[in-house]
Amino acid sequence: MVNAYISRTFFFQGENGVGGLSNRPRIIPCAIYAPGKRITQLVIEGKNVPGVLAKIASKIAEHKINILSGMITAEPGKDTGILTLFLDLTDSKLKPEELVKELKALDAVLDAEVIVKKFGDIAVDGTTHTTLFLGKRVVMLDVDDVGAMFGWLDETFGSGGHAILFDMGEAAGRESAKKLRESYGLKGCNLIETFLALHVAAGWFGYEVVECNEEELRFVIRLHGNFECAPFVGKRDRPMSHLIRGGLAGVFKEAYGREFRVREVRCIAKGDEYCEFVIEPME
Repeated sequence: MVNAYISRTFFFQGENGVGGLSNRPRIIPCAIYAPGKRITQLVIEGKNVPGVLAKIASKIAEHKINILSGMITAEPGKDTGILTLFLDLTDSKLKPEELVKELKALDAVLDAEVIVKKFGDIAVDGTTHTTLFLGKRVVMLDVDDVGAMFGWLDETFGSGGHAILFDMGEAAGRESAKKLRESYGLKGCNLIETFLALHVAAGWFGYEVVECNEEELRFVIRLHGNFECAPFVGKRDRPMSHLIRGGLAGVFKEAYGREFRVREVRCIAKGDEYCEFVIEPME
């Protein structure tokens, strides 16, 4: 049976103007720039039971301290969870160390400490350098920095650089698809869309699966705000998504057990509204 459909669409509001809370940019609480403010950051270990977050928040609010941002990590089945918070103490007379002492006195809190790193008016996350995504270490890169690297590769090596990026992406795509198949039992279009959705969560792009025809093995995918091409919007006369084009080739190869040709027929680098890829089997 032919499986052809318009799938769920994942956008980034900042780049595509799409409304709704779920489409707002996700701000990672790694640093805060707040001139003239008393900013600190705490890490708190608490029991992994209902009501703990409310108790912690109530104690913080009691001292007119505003919670600016944070991250909660509490896995199912684990006895404890970790809460990291950036706090604004400007309107409070309490010192960070005094707040830590009061939080430790709560029966739901096992430990707490001040971890912020201050550099002038910049408060930087003082936790470990290791960041995990589905249990695997990941890193974050500034898109402008990535653009500088890709731009240099394009200008220095031309089509040779494009081939390197494609091969790198293909290897990574195959590895990602293999993990999804072996770890979660995914296959076919479900594997492909899971791959895309996970990269939305990682900040790479928003996407649409325009066509997913598993009988003829023809697919059309649109990427919105594609990070690889974002630094070059309207600045090139040709498509620039070589790394992701290779990634798609690798994912489809692993998902369907054969070679695919991936063509980028539209690209934001040359002024199009989105990057669009047509994926078909090699003859």
